[in-house]
Amino acid sequence: MVKAKKKKKKSKAKLSPAERAQKRLKDLHFREVRSIFATCEFQRIPAASDKEFSYKGTTSDFDDVFIRENVIVLTECTIHQSSELSGHLKKKKVLYDKIREDVPAFLAFMDKEFPDFLAAKDPKFQPHHYQVVIVYSSRYPITTDLKAEVPGLIYLDYHIVKYFKTITDRVKQSSRYELFAFLGLKQNKIGVAALSPPAMSSASYKGSILPEGQSHFPPGYKVVSFYVAPEALLQRCYVLRKDGWGDESGLYQRMISRTKVEAIRKYLLGKKRVFINNIIVTLPSGTQLTRDNGTTVDPSKITDTEPGNIQLPFEYNSIGLIDGQHRVFSYYEGGKDEEAIALLRLQQNLLVTGVIYPSHMSKADQSKFEATLFLEINATQTNARSDLKQAIGVLLQPFSHDSMARQIVNALNDQGPLGGEFERYFFDKKKIKTTTIVSYGMKPLVKLGGEDSLFAAWGEKNKQALADNPTEKLASDYVKFCATQINTFVGAVKAGIPSERWTADKRVKGRMLTTTIINGFAVCLRLLVQNDKLNTFDWYQSRLPKSEVQKFEFSKYKSSQYGSLGADLYNKFFSK
Repeated sequence: MVKAKKKKKKSKAKLSPAERAQKRLKDLHFREVRSIFATCEFQRIPAASDKEFSYKGTTSDFDDVFIRENVIVLTECTIHQSSELSGHLKKKKVLYDKIREDVPAFLAFMDKEFPDFLAAKDPKFQPHHYQVVIVYSSRYPITTDLKAEVPGLIYLDYHIVKYFKTITDRVKQSSRYELFAFLGLKQNKIGVAALSPPAMSSASYKGSILPEGQSHFPPGYKVVSFYVAPEALLQRCYVLRKDGWGDESGLYQRMISRTKVEAIRKYLLGKKRVFINNIIVTLPSGTQLTRDNGTTVDPSKITDTEPGNIQLPFEYNSIGLIDGQHRVFSYYEGGKDEEAIALLRLQQNLLVTGVIYPSHMSKADQSKFEATLFLEINATQTNARSDLKQAIGVLLQPFSHDSMARQIVNALNDQGPLGGEFERYFFDKKKIKTTTIVSYGMKPLVKLGGEDSLFAAWGEKNKQALADNPTEKLASDYVKFCATQINTFVGAVKAGIPSERWTADKRVKGRMLTTTIINGFAVCLRLLVQNDKLNTFDWYQSRLPKSEVQKFEFSKYKSSQYGSLGADLYNKFFSK
């Protein structure tokens, strides 16, 4: 009897090194996004994820489907290059529009198409209770214009993925409140609150109310002190972290430190008592101040500190943490000591001093006020770094020399030969640090006066008003002018340098992107302005022959020798 030949298994096609790198990039991106939602206690539905279906004539899929109570999140993760994103996103838009047109109909379709999706839903919620959030997460930047063409989505950009991955790693489940805020979800629409909206609309805390005359804040501001359980703060607080997801100009605080949080948590678990010093916060204008008999306390009409009740609205992202974020977040939910810390989170009380905003105050003014408070508290401390002070300066004094210089560096980082080469986010590695360049390179180059400043070469007729009576329009025009002139010069230098050397990676011999070299370019530009030689890209390139530029010993200039570097560049290539 002849034995049947065994069928050979088809071997998988071997991936090229480039394909393997792409696969690693994609896998990491998916893992990080999934990790964020998993930590925030969203349930992933594998049977409905990455499964093709046809809905109202459109065939598509979702990379992941997540459910938490009555919130459904549909995610699309992509590693398409920026040039390919428009086609990919607009193709997906067809399905997204159909979902938003009739959410209950789409949910009914999903129930029928994916039984596991139906099984994961809580029966106490009716179709109208559900909120569907569509999240588009790209590994590469999406332009503002493209986002405007496809509205209604939550764009989970790569730096926001890294931010939330860090926050969820450090404060575990307590990060869900910030994630809810990012997704545009309101407290009264999530979970049981959606079934009974009036429940938990506010909470009252005993405290002291300071008369306006004794606070020395402007009229309309109210100052209170009270004790509150960490749980209540964790549910309501926000921190304007400079690496966060809000308006970039209003972000100034540092990323939360795992070391600090864990050290305080260890203290709490060991000593079983709170830190004595108080937490400084800002409170929403909707905070009510009442006496025990229910009457309202008006701080402008009292002369002595009065006892009272501070009624905090139950809203996510409503209490601004100015000082004490590590003490508050040390009570985070989750982790190996959760059972012990859960009791302390409810039983212990933190002493809070809060400033209540006037009702008419804009978001921009609120951010400025919070930044001012933060700076007053931290400016004299050794841990208030220069980059942090510069970031706050852009917010509080946007027309100062330091702030203008910082804005110009930001513009250089957006596009041009130095685009994407400066540190922007906490996770950026092998990039140029900005603080020294702002202070010693850009600030002298763009100062509002002097024969060697780009200000002298600016053709704006009304430019003196930028120094005497500045406006946002004039400042924006000057930033654009300076960025264009710097990019033109640096682009001509770059054209003569081998591409592998145009990096900040310290492992590359002869790397060009160092603070010394960039500051040297700024010094050379100052000499060009002073000698009336500011010019075009072609003219610069004609003076910078590749053979000579590549032989120039940029690397011999160390640390603060950028003055010598700039002068030598000018004398060798431009003085004649």
